[in-house]
Amino acid sequence: MDNYKKKLSFSNVTAQIITIGLLFLFWQMGQKWVVVPASIILIFLLFFMPKIVARSEIRFHKKALKLLSTGKAAEVLGLARKQIILSVFGDSAPVDAKMGLAYAQIGNFYEASQYLENAIASAPQSELIVLKTAYIKSLFVTGEPAKAEKESKSIMDSFGIRLPEILIIRARARLASGRRDEETKGFLDEAAQMSMSKDEELMLKLTQIEFNMSIGKKAEDVPFDADSTQLFLRVWKNMVLGIQRERKGDIEKALSAYVKAEKEGRDERCWFADIAHMRIEAISAKNAQNNNNSETADNKSDKGEVKIESQEDLLLKKRKKRR
Repeated sequence: MDNYKKKLSFSNVTAQIITIGLLFLFWQMGQKWVVVPASIILIFLLFFMPKIVARSEIRFHKKALKLLSTGKAAEVLGLARKQIILSVFGDSAPVDAKMGLAYAQIGNFYEASQYLENAIASAPQSELIVLKTAYIKSLFVTGEPAKAEKESKSIMDSFGIRLPEILIIRARARLASGRRDEETKGFLDEAAQMSMSKDEELMLKLTQIEFNMSIGKKAEDVPFDADSTQLFLRVWKNMVLGIQRERKGDIEKALSAYVKAEKEGRDERCWFADIAHMRIEAISAKNAQNNNNSETADNKSDKGEVKIESQEDLLLKKRKKRR
């Protein structure tokens, strides 16, 4: 494995400083018998501990990759917590990298983004693409489309990477800020020409539906049998289903889909669950206005229309209120 950029851990530096301080103190006090054991400890910390840490890092790297490649991500988390030497005397980045990938694999994208962000700063070139791809997806799922799009552009420009998942994420992130242009459509068309997994095909289909709705074009219905083992995709599907039903004027069924999306994504920080929640609030507010006979002209001209370009701003305002 390629090495991460080395940074001495706080514990290691502290131990060295304390040892040197004790050496000086006991020498001044005439307690020269302490010099030999203190010197041995210092030599061990300076010359032998880095080698022990390096070997531990290699062993952890190999075991973690094997677990990740066989779908045993949850075991990586347990393995990481047992790396006492690495956590005390080593750099956290190699462990954070595997923790981030593990959390992404089990669908905890908020935790994944925290670990991956820390790891990427020190990661070798050979691991950057894998880590950044997982990081982009984590940002996207947890409701940071602008940052996800920026990172997507960076990885595409820097490495020439044109992965279908990244292309789809970039297109959907652009929709969130109202960029319903040919470039956005181009990313979707390019992804459609590539071999994709079932989940990527669903991501593409949902983004294409949202894109067509946003430009007033007739969109296909969400496939009846669309399903995924990934929670964020199930939530996304129900959110889009709610938008389609709302546009058709079937508010009761739209609310049912939104409630399902919000409920399923409630325990995770999921962007699409937040969007579903905002639609529920918007429909409730609109119904309240109708009941009070105080519907404005703007309300009358927006019967069920979903303004995709406002999702990002509304979500940011919502989070500010929560704080």
